[in-house]
Amino acid sequence: MKEPYRVLVSEDDQRHAGLVMQMVAVRLNTPIRIPAPGTRLSPTALRARRVSIYLAHIALGWPMERVGHAFGVNRQTASTACRRIEDARDEPNLDALLDQLEEAIRGLCEAPPPDLPALPDVPEAA
Repeated sequence: MKEPYRVLVSEDDQRHAGLVMQMVAVRLNTPIRIPAPGTRLSPTALRARRVSIYLAHIALGWPMERVGHAFGVNRQTASTACRRIEDARDEPNLDALLDQLEEAIRGLCEAPPPDLPALPDVPEAA
């Protein structure tokens, strides 16, 4: 059997892709998971994954190859997902949802890390 397409992905890219997937999952009320080899996603989960791939490309400004690596697919699969979601933006509710998610993702990912004071030590339970 052919090995699945996998490339090492930085922790930062993993965190950002995970954030996008979780935001989409919560907003669409759909669980997102990486399918096991030889299995398929449900149509609802597949659409949520495509939305996540699209938002990583648009909101994070990632090129297709980077998006593909972060989501465990090749560049062409990422490109196809983006094209399908872009074509579906003619639907006003989807367009508004994508605008909301894009703004939220940019706001979270582009903001500088906060300068938080050190947290106090919590004593160990006895």
